Amino acid sequence: MNNKSTNNENYQIMTMSLVILAIIMLSFALYYSRAILIPFVFAVFIRFLIAPIVDFQMKKLKIYRFVAVPIAILLLFLFFFITIPPIYASFIDFLNRSNEYQEKLNLLINPLIILFQDKFDLEYNSLTLQNLFSKYLSYEIVSNIFSQTTNFLKTTSVIFIILIFLLIGENDKRKTRTWYEIDRTIKKYINTKFLTSLATSILFGLTYWFFKLDLALIFAFLTFFLSFIPVFGGVIAILLPLPIALIQYDSYTTLILILIIPLCINFIIGNFIETKILGSALSLNPVTIILALIFWGMLWGFIGIFLAVPLTAVIKILFDQFETTKNFARVLQGNIHHRDI
Repeated sequence: MNNKSTNNENYQIMTMSLVILAIIMLSFALYYSRAILIPFVFAVFIRFLIAPIVDFQMKKLKIYRFVAVPIAILLLFLFFFITIPPIYASFIDFLNRSNEYQEKLNLLINPLIILFQDKFDLEYNSLTLQNLFSKYLSYEIVSNIFSQTTNFLKTTSVIFIILIFLLIGENDKRKTRTWYEIDRTIKKYINTKFLTSLATSILFGLTYWFFKLDLALIFAFLTFFLSFIPVFGGVIAILLPLPIALIQYDSYTTLILILIIPLCINFIIGNFIETKILGSALSLNPVTIILALIFWGMLWGFIGIFLAVPLTAVIKILFDQFETTKNFARVLQGNIHHRDI
């Protein structure tokens, strides 16, 4: 009996050691192959997003796949063609009015600084704040941002080449029952997150537009991406416009409404609509979300942070489909102590 118990303990130690080694090796592989994997992962996610458009054309309109795929990709290009120019114009307008914001910021912060200066005997020069503000809104910083964006856009050609092969090469007849279930669940998750994030960003944008908040389009655009990160993304999206609102508005009522209305929208969509559609089976534990953000952020930077939760959710879906990995899915969900009924 003792030998059997010792063997089980040794087996568990060996298993855990192998799992840790596998995670370390996988992390190195993900890090050093990120130049290839990031475009591929983006292509896979876009494929799941536009697959319903392709399926609709083929099943309802009786269009061949080699025609339906280019139409779906053209619709995707059209979406970006419509949304990006107004966002760019909004950002340029904000830069042109940077001097106005600088003056308002000085009026807002100077009394507080003078108070601290008198209390703690600090030396303060008003030009320091102006120089700091000018530095972070300088065209040099902005050009760096756009250069980084340009570098990212260079990978779009690779993404779309991979996407075309993924869409054209797809064949439902060759899918096994397990893969079909995985494919269906991932489609449901990604499309639901896309639609709820889009709805959240539109409602946030309409709220900011109603109150004539500067950079309303940019904040709405950022809300769309931040909404893919449960809990933390929503909080950041709600708090992000507050510095601009503090500078722009004199009324505290407007400030409170800009905070409260998006908070209610995010609460209703995140806790009722999204949960109702997805169910608790596709949820992740908050600790899992934090660890996923740290892990993928360390490996792939900002893109890793954006993809962290969707990637972890997909991994959970994959684990949940196989009996040998169901316990790992429960760990990610935070239900390791639950049993299947």
